[in-house]
Amino acid sequence: MTETVSLFSQDPQIVKKVRDACCQTDATLTHHATLDDAPEDFVVNPPDLILCDYETFERLRPKLPRACVLLYSEPAGSEQAIEAIKRGALDYLVTPIDTKTLTQHIVEALRISRDVRVPAVYESIDDEPSVERIVGQSPAMRQVYKMIGRIAPRDVNVLIAGESGTGKELIARAILHHSTRLDQPYLAVNCAAIPETLIESELFGHEKGAFTGATHRRIGKFEQCDGGTLFLDEIGDIPLATQAKLLRVLQDHSFQRLGGTESITANVRIIGATHQPLELLIREKKFRQDLYFRLNVARIDIPPLRNREVDVVLLAHWFVRRYNRRLGADIRSLSPEILPVLLRYSWPGNVRELENAIKSALVIARGSVLRMEHLPEPIRESVDTSPPLALPTSSPTDEARHVAEMLFSHGDSHGNLHQMAKTIIEREVICVCLEHTRGQVSPAARILGISRTTLRKKIAHYGVRTTTSIELER
Repeated sequence: MTETVSLFSQDPQIVKKVRDACCQTDATLTHHATLDDAPEDFVVNPPDLILCDYETFERLRPKLPRACVLLYSEPAGSEQAIEAIKRGALDYLVTPIDTKTLTQHIVEALRISRDVRVPAVYESIDDEPSVERIVGQSPAMRQVYKMIGRIAPRDVNVLIAGESGTGKELIARAILHHSTRLDQPYLAVNCAAIPETLIESELFGHEKGAFTGATHRRIGKFEQCDGGTLFLDEIGDIPLATQAKLLRVLQDHSFQRLGGTESITANVRIIGATHQPLELLIREKKFRQDLYFRLNVARIDIPPLRNREVDVVLLAHWFVRRYNRRLGADIRSLSPEILPVLLRYSWPGNVRELENAIKSALVIARGSVLRMEHLPEPIRESVDTSPPLALPTSSPTDEARHVAEMLFSHGDSHGNLHQMAKTIIEREVICVCLEHTRGQVSPAARILGISRTTLRKKIAHYGVRTTTSIELER
């Protein structure tokens, strides 16, 4: 779905630059000279993003309290713009604005608008592919859903841990949409993407002259999110000096802008996310233990995709449905040979890698069936596609014949001979698989084509001891 932007301005230069920026972001722009020129249903069907000056914002805010708004302001009007941000505007741009900067701000503002507007659904299957969904029916993901339900309504800080690509930001948005702060500001900050010298200014703001290039006062994310929720992605990358200031905010809700002396209060709920083990960073003196305790009031650990076998197929179908039309494809099914490949691949990039793989396949796919050759080459090559071992149809091996004769010679086995043979073969095959995987259950389950839960039950049933070597209890 194309995102929509409305601009209120009588300045032809601003109109031209916003139009150029929207062309680069594939957003649909509507332009009005003043708010009085807007259509009658503007309040009923607001756009995804509004660009306007402070006077227009003052008139709009009572009618659209949750609208995502970017302000443009002359340098002399920056104080008014700061007041507007305190009242919920996303950001303000000081004119004149260059097109590149404007485009970056529009892209970020539309992303924030999408985060606030579109919930991360996880409770049920939704037929609308444009909805952001947390897909998963595996036991591990069901546990995540339970944790979201318990944590979201309680006004505590949350730490989300998981490998890169597991969907930590989607989990954060699910917490937001089930929290008591849904109607309050929400912002997301990728701490790893901001230079160390700028992270403090980004979070806490700065005063004019605080550093070279600080030509006017700017308020930070904490001040913008007062009363709301701030998602700090890759929180383990925050420098130690900034961690100390963050700790103070969590302790007494107060801080100072960079270069300022005024104490500012902000009541913000923090949702932190990390792919790094913070406990290890603490031991390495790279992360403050007291900050860790403040953040880790409630914790959600997201399992990697390799431990969610049943979800791989669900996610593959979901991404096909979601990107089919968008990428000009007409895929209606997945060929049978694809599913074992998807299940056996280890997915080091997790859900993000699977999503990109499906998108890549849809780009080159022709016809209505997604086939093996459509998958990216690294995924095809990583899986052993050699033909299955041909079992002898005649002249069975001496060992197999010996087992068969042994079973036949036992009178107790008569009437149950077939089942006993299956049991012996299954037990030995499980042992061989575990020997090859050095006792690791997950890869062995993938080789066998069964779930980890099923394999663990069989291991217990057959009395197999799994260490670096495999032993049967005789």
